[in-house]
Amino acid sequence: MRAIVAHAAKDIRLEEMSVAALGPEDIRVRTAFGGICGSDLHYYNHGWFGTVRLKEPMILGHEVAGVVEAVGAECRRVKVGDRVAVSPNVPCNRCRYCLEGLQNQCLDVRFYGSAMRFPHIQGAFRESLVCLESQAHQVPDGLTMQEATMAEPLAVALHATRRAGSLMGRRILVSGCGPIGALVVVAARRAGAAEIVATDIADGVLGFASRLGADRVINVAGTPDTLAAYGADKGYFDAVFEASGAAAALRAGIEVVRPRGVIM
Repeated sequence: MRAIVAHAAKDIRLEEMSVAALGPEDIRVRTAFGGICGSDLHYYNHGWFGTVRLKEPMILGHEVAGVVEAVGAECRRVKVGDRVAVSPNVPCNRCRYCLEGLQNQCLDVRFYGSAMRFPHIQGAFRESLVCLESQAHQVPDGLTMQEATMAEPLAVALHATRRAGSLMGRRILVSGCGPIGALVVVAARRAGAAEIVATDIADGVLGFASRLGADRVINVAGTPDTLAAYGADKGYFDAVFEASGAAAALRAGIEVVRPRGVIM
C-alpha cells in the first residue's frame, strides 16, 4: 500500500509499505477520505507540534473514514463492506483515568499520527489501515464518506457543547471560525441556542459560519469595537467557545461573558 510520510519540515513523501497483520480483534479498512488537521500542518510546515518534535519518519493523519475489507476472527460488531469512521484514539484502559471512565485523559494513550511517543504512533493517511474493531463506528446510509471523515473533529465540538451545560435558549459566542469553531456553531444550534455570534479575522470563514447557522458574524480585525459592545452590564453571552487559540480572543471572551457564564 501507499502512505503519506513526514520526514521533516517541508519533506512529505508518498511511500510504499506493507499492510499490517490482522489480529483477532482487528479490522482492515480501505481508506476513502482523510481530513487534514492543524497538527498535520504543523508537522509539515515546522516538523513539530507544540513541544513535540518529529524524530523519525511518521505517517500523518488521524481523521479518516473508509470501507471494511477484512475482520479478525473475534470481531462481531463490524462486517466486511461496512462504511466506518475510525476513532484515532486508543486508550490503555488500565491507568487511573481509564478506570474512572475518563479514557480521554489516558496516561498511556496511543493516537494516530502523533510524535508524542517514541517510536512515533504512525498515522492513518494510508490506503489500508488495520485498527481495532472498537475504533470503528458504522456510517449511516444517508451520510457521505466525506462527511463521515468529519466525525473526529465534530466529536470535539459536541464534547465542548455538552460540557458547557444546557444551551437551550442561551446566547453564544464562538471565537474562531476554522473547522472546530464552525462545527461548534452547528452543535450549538442543534443544542437549542437562541443566538449565536461568531468572530474571526477572515471574512471567508465568517461567511461559512453564517451559512452554518450563526446569527451574526464579526470581523474583529476590522471592527473590534463591535464585539467590545457586548461587554456592557458585565457581559452579554451565556457561553463563550474559544476556538481560535489566540490569547487576545480569550481575553475578549472574558470581557463579554456574563457573570456565571461558561467559557469553553
